[in-house]
Amino acid sequence: MSDYLKGKNIRLRCKKHYPGAHTHIIIGKVEAENSKYIAIKGRTFHFARIVDGMRNQVHAGITMIRIIPWDNIEIIHWLGEKTDWNADFDFDRNGNLVLKDKAKTVIAEKRDGME
Repeated sequence: MSDYLKGKNIRLRCKKHYPGAHTHIIIGKVEAENSKYIAIKGRTFHFARIVDGMRNQVHAGITMIRIIPWDNIEIIHWLGEKTDWNADFDFDRNGNLVLKDKAKTVIAEKRDGME
């Protein structure tokens, strides 16, 4: 397997393995990848159903390297080079959860588990 994603900034959403599971999103830079997992240095964002754009319903983890098995990944989005995953987060006027970086990087669209 080639290192197609190595060095790139991505947004990764993990699969939900049971009804009622929280949404788990990781935004960061790919440090390594192989046929079994991808290693990402970045932050996690966990939330259940977010109502009325309340920030206290989102848990943002600290920056660290996380190793995610490919079987646990639902989707990966390739982000711009200047994505700042350490930026604070908020809701935009459309109700999307976004980083407060220059690009207003989307963490989760309103439809991704939000009301």
